Amino acid sequence: MQIEIGKKGRKLKILMINLPFSGHINPTLGLAKELVEQGCQVTYILAPEWKEKVILTGAQFVPYDNYPETLSSSQKEIKSWQAAYDTALRIGTDYDCIIYEILFFPGKGLADRLQKPSIRLFSTFALNKSVIDMFAKTGGLYMTSIFRFRLLYQVFSRAICKKFKLGTHDIVDEIVSNSPDLNYVYTVKRFQVLNSEFPDRSFKFIGPSITPRISTIEISFDEIKNPIIYISLGTLLNNSISFYKKCFTAFENEDVTVIMSIGNTISIEKLGQIPINFMVYPFVPQLDVLQHASLFITHGGMNSVNEAMYYGVPMLVVPMGNDQPTVANRIAELGIGKRMNRRKLSPESLKSAAFNILSNIKYKTTIETFKWDMINAGGNSLATYEIIDYIRNKNG
Repeated sequence: MQIEIGKKGRKLKILMINLPFSGHINPTLGLAKELVEQGCQVTYILAPEWKEKVILTGAQFVPYDNYPETLSSSQKEIKSWQAAYDTALRIGTDYDCIIYEILFFPGKGLADRLQKPSIRLFSTFALNKSVIDMFAKTGGLYMTSIFRFRLLYQVFSRAICKKFKLGTHDIVDEIVSNSPDLNYVYTVKRFQVLNSEFPDRSFKFIGPSITPRISTIEISFDEIKNPIIYISLGTLLNNSISFYKKCFTAFENEDVTVIMSIGNTISIEKLGQIPINFMVYPFVPQLDVLQHASLFITHGGMNSVNEAMYYGVPMLVVPMGNDQPTVANRIAELGIGKRMNRRKLSPESLKSAAFNILSNIKYKTTIETFKWDMINAGGNSLATYEIIDYIRNKNG
């Protein structure tokens, strides 16, 4: 049953904006789908390669303006901020509300410029200055490291804020101080770092985005008798052949079945001889695998971690960069898994940590409490109802 959402039956028009990073996009696709199913007219601005996935949600897809296909992947990512902003500025006056993910941090300033209400989504932890400082100190030489080098950060920050005509010269100040009324975070508050610093009236912790996904891989779980260890380093930092080979050595002679997802950056052939108890694919239906796994060896990407908690799977985390070390620390702190240092990782230490988690019931018992938190958090369905009510009240 649809909600009565517009004046005299008019559909609410919602504009969603994001940048071309899968970890920041995937949770929001479920929200787009639910908004469409509740009768909203949703338009999603994204890079061209995301067109098919956006259309599957029922939303209208609008590609970035001035985004040449001749650019390299890294160049496209750099250009995407400006391209997304320009596209939204061109069409945004025609919408009732703007929804943006935190990586597109100029979203609130853009909405203010267009005189539209806005809603912010967090695919990582909710952010304030203290959390951003955590990312900067532990994230390695990746995207978050810009916050660590003060002079470089100031130059970059001033240039970016000027480019987007923001009311500040500081990106962190823009993120923290110019916050929308509503912020939806794709985890539960108990997992959020420094969670007491995020008031319930404006930060809604809704758990993971669990939606059906199309996969060409079918795994016969009924035929697997051993405990399943699932290994995946996500989609961004997954090109470590040495890590995968350490996994081979660690588990090849053990009574476990290992399902490994390696992405499309490297070919399976480059891994050499694959042990008989390993099932290696470029991609797997992760939600299906997690429903059968006893342990998840992961890079600590926030979406994967939330999904593991949703299905009650303890984790062994080998963080690569960005927010992953902070996520890994939180997992270890809460007793739902362990963190390992990838630079000191050996087959022996990997095997020892994995079997310690598998044999110690406290990890499974502890993560079960988070499982029920996740299941009852509301997800995109709760967010959809609240967003529609918020826009309706804003528009009188």
